[in-house]
Amino acid sequence: MSWRRPARPAMVKAAARSCGLGAPIEGRPAPAGAIDAVDDALTRAPASALLRWDPGLGLHRAASHPTAQIVDHALATLAAGAADLLTGPDAARLTACGSIPCNRYLLRHGRRHWCSVRCGDRARAARACARRNRTGR
Repeated sequence: MSWRRPARPAMVKAAARSCGLGAPIEGRPAPAGAIDAVDDALTRAPASALLRWDPGLGLHRAASHPTAQIVDHALATLAAGAADLLTGPDAARLTACGSIPCNRYLLRHGRRHWCSVRCGDRARAARACARRNRTGR
């Protein structure tokens, strides 16, 4: 996969997953190309509202994003959220879902091991099936 110019949300998501979600959990460094892709998405649209003057509103701040940049702005917002999560205080709580076929991540708290009730139910059902098979029923 080329990490150079993320043009779709799926590419930013894949880059963010490679960048921080999978790498620290698995004990490997983040690929440089993935970091570049997230950084590229972060810089595609201005992050701050600009100062504007309007006779009816007076001095105010407003986002200056033409409709041609709406996708870039959305990608920048997604990339900023991913970067905040990967570098913020909750980064140490990121963990992979404990259900075998699942490839999602979650913020661990308490005894939670799964990203959703569905994954937890799947893991418990698999354990119950394995117990039944061991006892021969």
